[in-house]
Amino acid sequence: MAITSDGTQSFGIETSPITINATTYVAEGLTINNTGTRADINDSNGEPLGSTLVPGRREISGTLQLAAGGTASNVRGQEFTLSATDDNINGTYLITECTNTQTQGDYVKVSFSGYLKIN
Repeated sequence: MAITSDGTQSFGIETSPITINATTYVAEGLTINNTGTRADINDSNGEPLGSTLVPGRREISGTLQLAAGGTASNVRGQEFTLSATDDNINGTYLITECTNTQTQGDYVKVSFSGYLKIN
């Protein structure tokens, strides 16, 4: 029996499937990082007085299982929206990088990374 890769199997990820340009993908192994940078504050002698955290972008990476055959695998520059019960996940993300397709049997996947759009 052949496996039908139709983009409808969620595999337990709450925010999957996702839609990019009206095409459905199954998101696998999503990792979301809330980045930040430590800024040190020094006195005139260079001695540390303290530090503070400067929030950075929310970054995302994962794998997309491509839907039915013929789906474009170059998703770089595309946007998608996640909506979950955890507000730290919700938002519209811009894909900045993607790999060539990886094929295993009837499944075709592409790995990607991106960040949360601010505006």
